[in-house]
Amino acid sequence: MMYQMQFASRFRIGSLDLAPVKTKSLSYQLMLSNNMIEAGSGRGIFNVLEIGQRVIDKLTKIIESDLNAVGARKRTISTLGAKELWEKTGRWDQMTAEMWRVTDRLGNEFCLQPTAEEAATKSVARMSPLRKSELPYMVYQTTNKFRDEMNPRFGLLRAREFLMNDLYTFDLDEAAAMKTYEEITKVYDRLFRTHLTLPDVYRVQADSGHVGGALSHEYHIPNECAEDKIAFCGSCKTSLKFEGDVRMDLSCQECSGKMEMLDTVEVGHTFLLGDKYSAPLGAKHTDKRPYYMGCFGLGVTRIVAACIDTLSISPTAMRLPRSIVPYEAAVILPKKFKNSDEQKTVNDFVNSLESHPLSHEILLDDRVDKSIGRRLAEMNKLGIPNIVVLGGGTTKSIRDGAPKFEFLKTKPRSDKTEEIGMLSHQEVLEELQK
Repeated sequence: MMYQMQFASRFRIGSLDLAPVKTKSLSYQLMLSNNMIEAGSGRGIFNVLEIGQRVIDKLTKIIESDLNAVGARKRTISTLGAKELWEKTGRWDQMTAEMWRVTDRLGNEFCLQPTAEEAATKSVARMSPLRKSELPYMVYQTTNKFRDEMNPRFGLLRAREFLMNDLYTFDLDEAAAMKTYEEITKVYDRLFRTHLTLPDVYRVQADSGHVGGALSHEYHIPNECAEDKIAFCGSCKTSLKFEGDVRMDLSCQECSGKMEMLDTVEVGHTFLLGDKYSAPLGAKHTDKRPYYMGCFGLGVTRIVAACIDTLSISPTAMRLPRSIVPYEAAVILPKKFKNSDEQKTVNDFVNSLESHPLSHEILLDDRVDKSIGRRLAEMNKLGIPNIVVLGGGTTKSIRDGAPKFEFLKTKPRSDKTEEIGMLSHQEVLEELQK
């Protein structure tokens, strides 16, 4: 029989035996011990393993689906950017410190593009003028980016290679560009507050830095390991970003309330660029005026790490938003069967799950070389929201003629499993639908 469910015995799941990494970053510890990532070929470089990739793919799908829904289209921009193109916008010299550079056999210089404003704009310049029906012209990609971080640490929170979703928009004028800016802001708000249901997300006005433009905002999530700081007013919800080590008492300029200083990590950034790129690169519409641009970025891998830090409280139990958990449910099989009735009941139960709408989201833990208790602890550590245990209670209920299955749940901000009880076959199926 072909199963949509995945079998735990067929790939490597994290172990309770792994020695903890010496770091204050909980997400780094949990992603390593759950075999989501492993150290790569150098400091700040990581390989994403199967379970980590599954989580990242879920987040990427959410982001891309919402961008598609507002009319954006996906493309892939070359990782290599020519020196000549970056010199036209002045950023070849501006980004010297953190830009990876390579030279081909003919002596031509390129960079591993940390962002793609130049490349996206040059592409639109080749297509210009765009039809009015094409505006706002919105293109995005979800690709690996490279930055030569001076101090890479905390795993995927500050890595030298990371996955980023970057969107570039082109409008006729500032008013239209601002409308697009507000539309994409709604997409970002929906991601953090609705899809990921994060308890605390702060949107703060920020400096545009080397990207440029007249207006920019950053999205921040509280994080003790991060190097960013914001001031937040609990009364009127005003938030401000601060650079450096600021610990002074601040009063809100909007309502005079006291502002609280928070350690945070930046997970998204939006920019209203104007013609900083379209003018020098020749992206113009019919009356020869440059397009008014915006650009928007989400650190996909950083968001995953930040979510783990926000929702987990212990190195023994990873927690993620429900929409991006590795699996919706785990079923822990018995170590052995005492008779054919037990085996048939368990097989019938497992086979029934194959036709369940969430069958592709069920992890069947058939690692019978491990005890049930150990497997339960590992499923808790992996943060599986629903765990069905076919242990001693189940085998006893089979002998009694009324099969029951132990059902447990895990929840954010808790490192324990919550006992739901011994449920019938039908009750388990219904519980999985919730």
